[in-house]
Amino acid sequence: MLKKAFLLAALILLSVAPFPKTAARSSAQDVLAEFKGNNCVKCHSQVMNPLRLTSRYGEWHMSLHREKAVGCEKCHGGDPAIADAKQAHKDVLLAKEFTSRLNPKNLPETCKSCHQNIVSSFVESNHYQNLQKVGLGPTCNTCHAHMASEVIYTGEQTATLCSTCHNSTNPLLPKRPEIPVRAGETVEAIRRANTVVAWADRLLEEAERRKLDTADAQKEMKIVKAMQAEAKISWHAFNLDVVRKKADAAFEAGTALKDDLRGKLYKQ
Repeated sequence: MLKKAFLLAALILLSVAPFPKTAARSSAQDVLAEFKGNNCVKCHSQVMNPLRLTSRYGEWHMSLHREKAVGCEKCHGGDPAIADAKQAHKDVLLAKEFTSRLNPKNLPETCKSCHQNIVSSFVESNHYQNLQKVGLGPTCNTCHAHMASEVIYTGEQTATLCSTCHNSTNPLLPKRPEIPVRAGETVEAIRRANTVVAWADRLLEEAERRKLDTADAQKEMKIVKAMQAEAKISWHAFNLDVVRKKADAAFEAGTALKDDLRGKLYKQ
C-alpha cells in the first residue's frame, strides 16, 4: 500500500513539475506585446459583453493565430489603427454576407494570404469545386474552426468528421462510407511519419552535441522533412491514395535515417 502511495505521489509530481524549456518560457512577458497599437485587440480584450463576442476573443487569444501575431483584421477586415469603433468596423461583414472575407466560399482566398501552399492544394480538390459550384462541401473552418484554434490530428477525429458528409442520410451528400475509413488511415500514416521524423531529429541533435560527423545526416534530414511537408500539404487536395504514398515514403526514409543515427550513437 505504501509503495502504491509513493508511486502515485511521484506521478502527480511529474505531471505538475514544469519541464526546463517550459519553465524558461513561462515569464511575465505580455503575450499581447506584439499587438501594441492594434485597436482591434485592445478593445476586444477589454469588452465584457456580449458573451459571444468575448468568447470569440478568448478563442483567438488561445489560438495559433495569436501566437503567430495574426490579428483580427487579417481575416475579418477592419482598420486596427482607428480608435473609433464604428469607423474601425466599416468593412467588417458577417460571414453570411456573400462579399464577406469569412463567407465559406471566400475563406480559401482569405486564408491564402498566409497559407498559400495549403490553399493551392485545396483548390485542386473536389471539395473546393463543389463548394464553389453548389455551396456544399467543407472549407477551411470545417477542420480548423474559426481561428486555427483546432486541428484534426487523429485518424478517429478525421473519420468522424468525414462521416458527417460521406456517411450522411442527406440525399444531397455523397454517401460513401469507405471514405471516412480511408481518410482516417491516411491521417494515421501522416502521424506515423511525423513521429519517426521527430525521433530522427532528436537523434541528429544528440549526434551534433557529441560532435559526430553529421553532414550526410543533415542533408538526408532536409530531404525527409521536405517529403513530410509535401504529404501534409497534399492532404488538402484529398487525393487519399497520393497522400498515403507520400506519407509512407516519408516514414520509410525517416526510419532509415533514424536507424542509421541510432547505430552511430549507440553502436548497435
